Order: sequence, then C-alpha cells, then structure tokens
Amino acid sequence: MERNNRTWICSVLFLDIVGYTKLSVSHQMEVKNHFCSLVSEALSDVRNDDCINLDTGDGMAICYLGDPEDILFIGIGLKDAFAELENTCEIVYKVRLGINLGPVKIVEDINGQRNTIGDGINVAQRIMNFAGENQLLVSRSFYDVVSCMSDECKNMFHYLGLRADKHVRKHDVYEVMSHEEAEDHNNNMDAGSEKIEQEAVFVQQSDVSSIFDEATLKKVEKDLVDYVGPMAKIMVKKASKKAQSLVELRRILADEIPTEDNRRQFLTM
Repeated sequence: MERNNRTWICSVLFLDIVGYTKLSVSHQMEVKNHFCSLVSEALSDVRNDDCINLDTGDGMAICYLGDPEDILFIGIGLKDAFAELENTCEIVYKVRLGINLGPVKIVEDINGQRNTIGDGINVAQRIMNFAGENQLLVSRSFYDVVSCMSDECKNMFHYLGLRADKHVRKHDVYEVMSHEEAEDHNNNMDAGSEKIEQEAVFVQQSDVSSIFDEATLKKVEKDLVDYVGPMAKIMVKKASKKAQSLVELRRILADEIPTEDNRRQFLTM
C-alpha cells in the first residue's frame, strides 16, 4: 500500500481500561471482549484504509488518516457508551481516552501488518494518561485544528491547563464535553466570572499591605494560572496578605490546586 513506510499527520485516539491489570484473567477476557466489541461498533462506518487499530493489551490505539472531526465524534460516542455501562450492562469497567494530532509513520510489522510509530502516537498516550475515569482529553494540536471547523466543535472544549508527563514534557490539555456538560460549564463560568469581579473589587479596596514586590507576585501568578485558571490573580493577592515568606505564599496557594502531582510541581517552581 502506498501509505506504508511514509510519515503522516493523523489523529490518534488512545484508550486504556482503568485497573485492567488488577483483574483476574477470566475477568480480563470478559472486559476486553466487551471493550473490543464497542470499539468495533464505533468504527463500523470507517474505511479500513483510513484506520489502523493497535491492541495495547489493556486498551487500544486508533490511528485515523481521515477527517479529525470524525475521530472526535467517535471518541465522544465511546466515552458516552462506557459511561452508560453501569446502567445497561452486567460487565462494568471504566476507560480513559485521549486524542492527539501529530506525525505518525506507517510501517509493516514482522507479520506484514500495518503498524505505526512516532511522536503522534506517543503524545496521544500521554494525553490519555492525564484523563480520569470515562474522561476524554485532547492535545493542543488537535484542539487547534478541530475547534476551527465549526462553532459546535469549539464549544465542546474546556481548557484544563498545562500538564507535565513523566519526561517533564508539558502539554496543553483540553477536556471534551457533551452539549449538556458544556452548557452547565458555561453557566458555572458566568457565575464564576461574577465572583471574580466581586473579589477583584475587594482586593483593590483592601488596605492591607503585602511584603512582596510586584515582580514576585507576577511570577507566582504566572506559575499558578496553569493549574487554576483566571482565579490565579485574585488568589495570589489574597494569599500575599497572609504569607510572611515566599515559601509560605506558595504553600498557601498549593492547597488550592486540585491534584497532588500539580501541587508538587507548583511548589518546586
């Protein structure tokens, strides 16, 4: 096939069954068979020439050479299907999902079957590793392309910030939400924006002095914004009124960061 032994920019959907290795062998077989049947059904309308499916043991990587928008909706459909298992199926398990758009080289393996290697698939796995149970995340490169295709697609994404993988490489990560989830999120954001404005007025009116210079606070704010978003400015100003040292300031702010790994990263900046 002409596509073999060439490098392509393609979409990669990486899926991982949560806690798969902790299951008994018989349970693993049941879960994997059910998982494969759901994935096969989701890909039933996809041309074989445009799709390379790689079994990863506890999941699957799908390299898709077609329209990136197609793989987005396939990913959303699978996320929703896995989330519904508790209500529709006796076999219950959870899956993490990640999508990346990047360079992938198509090669033939020892059995003459198509395989893929390259940064595109490696980053897809790392984006998936950042996901929670039945959560679909995408990389910045995938977001930049798909969000431009339509307003419908753009409104599906929620920026989560920078995440560092085990190689200390940082990735901009976006969560994919259903229309209902996106609507709820936008409503919460509107309420949050109003709260930020109110707290900003409070901070501006406060006559409590800070022992930190403006440059120091700007640096801390820049580090914090990757983890908490636009609230960082307000949080830094409020914490600076309480802290007596830079170490204490960072410790106060770290308590507001949701995950332990991110708290550690912030404290070492």
